[in-house]
Amino acid sequence: MSKAVYAIPERQRRWELTGAGLDRLRIVERPTPQPGPDQLLVRIDACGICFSDMKILNLGGDHPRLQGRDLERDPVVMGHEVAMTVVATGERLRDRLPPGRRFVVQADVYHQGQGMAFGYQLPGGFSEYQLIGPEILAGDEGCYLLPVEPAQGHAEAALCEPWACVEASYRYTPRTAPKPNGRRWLIAPSDAPGHLVDWFASAGGQALSVIPSPSGALQSGPFDDILLVGRAQPEYLREVAARLAPGGVLAWCAPGIESAPVAVDVGSVHYRGHWFTGAPTADPGAAYGWQRSAELTPGGRALFVGAGGPMGQMHLERAFSLPEPPACLVVTEFSGPRFDDLRDRFAVRAERSGIRFTLLDVRSLGEAVYDAAWQASGERGFDDVVVMVPRSEVIERAYTLLAPGGGLNVFAGVAIGTQATLDLARVAREGIRLWGTSGSTIADLREMTAKMHAGTLQPDAVVAAVGGLDALRDGLEAVRDNRFVGKTVIYPHLRGLPLIQIADLAARHPTIAKCLTEGRYWNRDAEAELLRLYGNEV
Repeated sequence: MSKAVYAIPERQRRWELTGAGLDRLRIVERPTPQPGPDQLLVRIDACGICFSDMKILNLGGDHPRLQGRDLERDPVVMGHEVAMTVVATGERLRDRLPPGRRFVVQADVYHQGQGMAFGYQLPGGFSEYQLIGPEILAGDEGCYLLPVEPAQGHAEAALCEPWACVEASYRYTPRTAPKPNGRRWLIAPSDAPGHLVDWFASAGGQALSVIPSPSGALQSGPFDDILLVGRAQPEYLREVAARLAPGGVLAWCAPGIESAPVAVDVGSVHYRGHWFTGAPTADPGAAYGWQRSAELTPGGRALFVGAGGPMGQMHLERAFSLPEPPACLVVTEFSGPRFDDLRDRFAVRAERSGIRFTLLDVRSLGEAVYDAAWQASGERGFDDVVVMVPRSEVIERAYTLLAPGGGLNVFAGVAIGTQATLDLARVAREGIRLWGTSGSTIADLREMTAKMHAGTLQPDAVVAAVGGLDALRDGLEAVRDNRFVGKTVIYPHLRGLPLIQIADLAARHPTIAKCLTEGRYWNRDAEAELLRLYGNEV
């Protein structure tokens, strides 16, 4: 079989960010790089715009992943939701990764223990071409490229990455025992049973013991595990939780505790993986136990708060595609195009599936939306609550709607340090839990590409607008302003394509309209026609 040969231009275009703000984002022309012996040159076929790109844009060099970097001298090329094709291969990779192979990239790259995220530390997808080197090809978890079959569309492949972030939030698995050789802190009365100390110390590491009280002694952190036995004042609990390390667990053995409103750093739940667990008993094993997983409860009641955006739509698409979906789905969103799209996309589908679907208009209901959600649950509360709104007061109200044993998925990217007052006594007394995830793993992305290849997942069904590379600035502004109901995808090699909604694109080009699923949703056939019309060789 002959190997693919590509015409590679001497120069290429890409967007570079030299500081915080849209005025520091510029499109430039650079020499197209040549791959070294252990590198690939890839053509960027499609790149989705993520709200995380807005965080880079807003923070510039103050972004946690870019601190210490002089962006004037070393600009950022953003874009991590990428589909790519190998167009040139270094001499040591020619047999393994020849030109013509297609891939997506797991953006959270780690190389020799250092985070080297694609589109952050490593140049990303808002570019016509890009070099892929050993950081990605031989990273700490192996190769961060996952293959894409030739028949797949570029947008559907690129959008496997945000779908993987959604999937990761349901694959979340907390520790159910103290971290081996971790740093641990036991907070217990002086007359606490000896088995508590023995159990907590059994995995090695350091265990400390104090008597909790409103003015109880506080140890300097951070701790991987904190086990609290008995009563504690809310302010003391807040201070204790503040001493958790990333991935840390606060377990509370709290017999007879009725209420404990505590200011919880929900940003650390989302970004640092803090886990609150407990039981209404003095048994530490029970406090660390979890009677369910992060998956939506089969046949249960689920609430999706603020689900009209692209990520919310992915959560709902996933819920509907489960072998055993929830029996009751309640969704909140402000009236407008997103609300209408949710109704059009899911109401009939729910009726066909036998799912009780309730769509609540936050604009008209105001604060009464929470009462309406409670009523829609049959006044029993929800087994699962997923929050897509990055506001502490929303998280607080959603938490109150959990049924005993329920779980709250803090999917919204609330900043570290954001405080929400939550009754942590419910964690111990009723077994409810809250968790958050940021990003995804290779395993999550592999799961999404497998579903795409099998035809059980259509990632590009949430595409709302497309554009060429020149349209990136407009696309970022549209994401910032919530202009579209779904994802925006950039095709870097399409010249002359402005940012355009799918509906307007279909009105302009009847041949594209004929390809759309149900006359409105993006797919690989519509994409192929777009590429044909705009004279692109991708």
